[in-house]
Amino acid sequence: MSLLDGDLQAVFGSVFGPLLLDGTLINPSLTDDGYGGFTDGSDSTEAVKLMVEAYSEYTRAQADIPATDVKIIVLQDGVDSIPRKGWEVRAQGVTYRIEQIDQDPAQAAWVFQGRPK
Repeated sequence: MSLLDGDLQAVFGSVFGPLLLDGTLINPSLTDDGYGGFTDGSDSTEAVKLMVEAYSEYTRAQADIPATDVKIIVLQDGVDSIPRKGWEVRAQGVTYRIEQIDQDPAQAAWVFQGRPK
């Protein structure tokens, strides 16, 4: 098995995991209320390793990213969930709504555009 067969996640996790912040990936569950709306259900959470950084002014201007949004890089190693837009990430006491999801070419990390709640 080569590094490109998914082992890069484990390599990145073992090398960078200890250097990154502890965080939480949150799937905010909603339950159909039977009347055309939704009520809050019980959220499912998963521990992740991440880093939060500001976007450059150039990137904000090119991609029309609001000044409040941040880039959140989350290691995929050991994470069972596949995040979706609308999920949340908690880091250093701040909860961010995931507005956009990208993945690095090695498929070792997700890159989220996060908006503080």
